[in-house]
Amino acid sequence: MAFRVLGLADLACCCLMLLLPCFCLQAGSLEVKVADVEGYAPLRRWGNATLYRIEAPQADYEQAALLIHLPGSRYDIGYAYGYLLAEEISYSYKALLESILGSEWYDELLLEPLGEALDWQWNDYLSKQLPEQYMAELRGVAEGSADAGCSECGRYVTRAILLANLPGDLQDFLYILLNELDGSKDGTDAMGVPDRAELLKKLLRELKELAPGPTKHTVQCSMFAVWGSRTRSGQLFSARNLDWSKDTGINRYKVAMVIVPNDGGIPSVSLGFAGLFGTLAGMSAKGLTVHEANLEEDSITFSGFPWTLRLRYIMEYASNIEEGRQLWAATNNTVGFNHMIASGPDAVPQLRHSSGVVALALETMRGYTAYFADDDPREADATYSVNGSAPVHIGFPMKQAVWRTNHGYDPVIRQHYEWSQAPSSWSMQRYMFMHEAFVSYENQQVEIDYLEAINITAIVGDKGHHPYTCLNNTDGTNVLSVTFQPLKQTVYVAWERSSGPSWRPATCSTYLKLELSKLFQETLPF
Repeated sequence: MAFRVLGLADLACCCLMLLLPCFCLQAGSLEVKVADVEGYAPLRRWGNATLYRIEAPQADYEQAALLIHLPGSRYDIGYAYGYLLAEEISYSYKALLESILGSEWYDELLLEPLGEALDWQWNDYLSKQLPEQYMAELRGVAEGSADAGCSECGRYVTRAILLANLPGDLQDFLYILLNELDGSKDGTDAMGVPDRAELLKKLLRELKELAPGPTKHTVQCSMFAVWGSRTRSGQLFSARNLDWSKDTGINRYKVAMVIVPNDGGIPSVSLGFAGLFGTLAGMSAKGLTVHEANLEEDSITFSGFPWTLRLRYIMEYASNIEEGRQLWAATNNTVGFNHMIASGPDAVPQLRHSSGVVALALETMRGYTAYFADDDPREADATYSVNGSAPVHIGFPMKQAVWRTNHGYDPVIRQHYEWSQAPSSWSMQRYMFMHEAFVSYENQQVEIDYLEAINITAIVGDKGHHPYTCLNNTDGTNVLSVTFQPLKQTVYVAWERSSGPSWRPATCSTYLKLELSKLFQETLPF
């Protein structure tokens, strides 16, 4: 189904196209398209695992999205992922690196020592705090992909986990690498060959001179949770936008990854791209959703739990919001990020944990996490002074809603924040888009249902400077947009589409409706 969701200033009815029923929505001017999934076509199998093509004829993607269903032991989960997606992993990794480095730097002179540097950071730092079950999965990925003909794909996957864990500013990562290479004999030894380390230092210094500093449109994301009196039946809706490096080529292989472990872990779905073996956005069979947005802090480390696997860890072992919080507190942060955990069961009064919390925003940096539930006074008290003028409020929390973009509200987090938190900053503007949407629906006495939730998601996903309109151009950086409806075990997911002059952001593409109750089973009926 394709429909037009009207904007915050409109009070008119809109009809679904293709002779489908009409919907009246009171909520800015944005064309939103949703397509039902009509089936799953098997492409490849290994053991009980299957790679499917998602059949959604109404979607506007040049290449259909993929679903990979991975039941079994941790090793088998990894092996099947590597074996079934080896070609896609190799393509995506190379496309991503070429996009990040640019064609000028994409050659063997740099790729080999740079790859060794990423492997060094992974082996000596970022992998050290991973639970054994995930190390077993990664061993399986390496061996499965090697058996499928890609001997390097195991390293491509761990390098991608590390790349996803980088700070938003490439300069920061280059600074870390150069300091370690310059100041530590162990660092040079870890590279294997001293001459190779010297070559890498030379190239990194040159790349550092060319690497752009952060701008408001480089790395940005958004997320929200809303429930209670604001929503239909009081249910939770949550969402996550990934606004990142666009048109890298990885959208050729869009993937929904369903994992059904046989060791007691809770089944989950992760939405993303081939080769990014972790969770960019996800939901568990218990109804917990997990989210991420960059938060540029000056206190960072790679000695912690990489967030793409940490979010899956929360989904697999937490049944409610309090368990999610406890698991988070028992593991270690790395680079600054905003995260969110939201719990569908906790939105239901009969199932709610005694804490009464339904969603938590987590503002993080090395060694420190600030937890925010709804209507937090720290957020309400936050102010900003422009050029010595009288402070203005920049936080507008409310009951039964939690949301974040790319800045924080905890006083300690704000002290270490490296980007602008001025009212005119792009992060603040996007924060206000969500606030205005919640206020508008409340004032119009509209209970948010899935259409309204998708509307809010699509508005805040980066489309350039026109949040309420999808223009026929390449503005914006939104590559993944997801709305979750845990009560129905349903997700609505859109990816960036096409490339070059035809590239369009995810929020201006088609949201696929994935109904997960059958997919969370060990054996699928198709």
